[in-house]
Amino acid sequence: MELFNQVIETELINNPTKSVFALNHNLLIHSPQKGQDLLALLNKPTDDNEVLSLLFLETLFAGQFGEELALNNLESSNNDWSESWARYLSKNAIYNSSISKINVAIQKSTNTEIQRNLLSSLMYIGSPKSIDFIKQIIDTTKNDLIQTQAIFVYAELTGFYGIKELEKVETVGKKSKSEKEGSLSWLKEETNSVNIYGTEVTNDFDFAMRFGDIKSPSMIWMEGKKLLTNKALKNPKPLSESDKNEILDILTDSKCFGLEAIKGTLFLSVTKDDMNKLIELRRLNYYSPNGYTQGRNKTLGILIRYLKKK
Repeated sequence: MELFNQVIETELINNPTKSVFALNHNLLIHSPQKGQDLLALLNKPTDDNEVLSLLFLETLFAGQFGEELALNNLESSNNDWSESWARYLSKNAIYNSSISKINVAIQKSTNTEIQRNLLSSLMYIGSPKSIDFIKQIIDTTKNDLIQTQAIFVYAELTGFYGIKELEKVETVGKKSKSEKEGSLSWLKEETNSVNIYGTEVTNDFDFAMRFGDIKSPSMIWMEGKKLLTNKALKNPKPLSESDKNEILDILTDSKCFGLEAIKGTLFLSVTKDDMNKLIELRRLNYYSPNGYTQGRNKTLGILIRYLKKK
């Protein structure tokens, strides 16, 4: 807290170092409100890619508060800054509460790159509530690149049941025509009335073999439940409700370690009632970032989007 008070009174608030972001991370863990206060002060346009990467990381760890900061940055008069945060949202947006602001930003922007990235952000949020909005863009835009992105997002959000509507789309250029053909081909080959979205998550056998003997809470639990055998890893079965709740709590306490070894089993087990736990697990994935963070982020994003679309 003393360091926080010192930093905000110095030039470090305008030219932060790695140590300032380390302070921010610790504040977000131990004093979340002060961490949010510092993050808001650090959230200002920069040309320093290292600073921007660190800011992205803390924004992810700040959860919904961080995503709201990212959304506010879209309204900046600094076009490069807005583009940076549109790119951030294109891979990291997750909260349904962001949808309305993203829709407005897409409609207000005249920057094609920002619009395309924000369309992708709606796909990453994964809510069926965005389908009508995306379809409207497909039907009304005259911009080939925007229609191309909207077709891709529409196919992801609708899955098998979007085929008929996509077949009716009148494309406005070569890229959108190619995307329509590719999306329809994928939907017809990879989806059906049972596997509507072509989504499948499997346990990471190699991860389990490398880390199965590490005596962490999650791996101990899986070993005790005989979930680290070749058969269980390669042919997962749904967990009981109590086992599912137990391992989600353990993964939360472990800040996501062990997710790879049970992600396919969780895919068969989680329901919409688990959404908040998964979203919190995604945030805590950045508690102590390491080489596995991005992979775990992707896995949790798939699980969350899958549940939203069910």
